[in-house]
Amino acid sequence: MLKLSNKGLLAIALVFSLLAALLVYNYLQKAGDRSRATEGIPVVVAKAEIAPKTKITPEMVEITKMPAEYIQPGAIQNLDSVIGVIVREKVVSGEQIIERRLVREGRTVGFTGIIPRDKRALTVPVNEVTGVAGFIKPGDYVDVIVTFEQALVGDNVSHIMLQNILVLAANRDAENGVTATAQKEGVKEAIKTATVTLAVSPDEASRLTLAHEKGKINLALRPYLPLRGFEITNTITPKDLVGLQVSPVNHNRQSPPRVDNPPPYQPIYITDPAGAAPTSDGKGIKVIRGTKTESVPLN
Repeated sequence: MLKLSNKGLLAIALVFSLLAALLVYNYLQKAGDRSRATEGIPVVVAKAEIAPKTKITPEMVEITKMPAEYIQPGAIQNLDSVIGVIVREKVVSGEQIIERRLVREGRTVGFTGIIPRDKRALTVPVNEVTGVAGFIKPGDYVDVIVTFEQALVGDNVSHIMLQNILVLAANRDAENGVTATAQKEGVKEAIKTATVTLAVSPDEASRLTLAHEKGKINLALRPYLPLRGFEITNTITPKDLVGLQVSPVNHNRQSPPRVDNPPPYQPIYITDPAGAAPTSDGKGIKVIRGTKTESVPLN
């Protein structure tokens, strides 16, 4: 029988102890992983829909736990890191707050960052009249009115083609209504608006481009808190404004001969029948033609 010294026994005991400790550690590690997988990982989500360019408040977001495989890349896990931050685009209820969709102070977003995901930026030229005297600013909403001449569509027509269109920029300004030069100089006076950039759908972009090329465009500025929905409008022609006017001149007849020295115009005055002198048969009125007076019988 093999006899082991005390040192040998101590070494064997130490090895078994290390193996037992390793097994226990692995068990606890796996148990912790299973527990975290069951409970989920905390992530910040929206309580309700958050509109674009809205500053997040504590009432808008909450912490919820999700399995690790459902966590999106860049998801925020700390409430304090999103409070007071502006969202770049709409966040629906229950959606995770992702870092790339936030606009933090000092970060350059660029113009494309303010274009809605389903829209396109299209610029139209305006002047003091068609551009509402320069009162249009980024963030406003406008209606687009298009006018065509008779030679193109058979009559002069005007129609509200687009309604409730977001203004992305006026001139080259997309934030505070002053140009880069004016910003450097600290000038905040009104600047003449020459172009307005609108957020339109691809179909609206085609219609707006054709209207600009073939007709005339006017913008109508909507109120700060407009009514919801769209108004049903009609195409307007001059006949709708004043009706069909018939010319008193019969173009089928030949024009009267030209008179080089026409006689002076003599107005015709018809006296009040109540006070007019009757004719010989008692029926008629007195008519004054220049300096002459005659009685006209009434049949």
